[in-house]
Amino acid sequence: MKVGKINHIGIVVTDASEAMERYGKLYGIKKWYKLVAGPIDLHYRGEKRNCTVDLYFGGKGKTKIELIETHGEPNIYTTFYINRGEAVHHYQYNVKDLDAAVRECEARGMRVFQYASFDSAGATVRYAYVGTSEDTGAIELIETRVGNRFVKGDVPFEVGFIGVLTGNYKRVK
Repeated sequence: MKVGKINHIGIVVTDASEAMERYGKLYGIKKWYKLVAGPIDLHYRGEKRNCTVDLYFGGKGKTKIELIETHGEPNIYTTFYINRGEAVHHYQYNVKDLDAAVRECEARGMRVFQYASFDSAGATVRYAYVGTSEDTGAIELIETRVGNRFVKGDVPFEVGFIGVLTGNYKRVK
């Protein structure tokens, strides 16, 4: 499996507003954006879960931080928070073929903990969390497509001016 650079690191939080303020001060992040997406079809440990997942992105230079706030039925984020508290949950990579990437990870002894899909600004986003243990953090693999075309990034356009124009992101701070 060929992966490029880390796209972002994900941190599970219980209060995104407070976390944006705190991480903003800590890392000098002045702008935060919320991902605008349709309903999420989320499966945790093989079972469909009814929950919401709010994703907030900020960054400095080419480094992005994702803050994850979730509500509803248990999922990988709630389990991680209960076991580890607020901490780095995952490192995210873009892949062109999620199914092939997952098969390769499984062949290397990793398991799929959670997978999901949602639509955002005309794109379909599919992701899976893989690894050897949920407690030690995970690797997030994301495939984004507009029609049959792969689009680099965790959504069709990166955070910032273009993301706001396309409706993928809404500036929240």
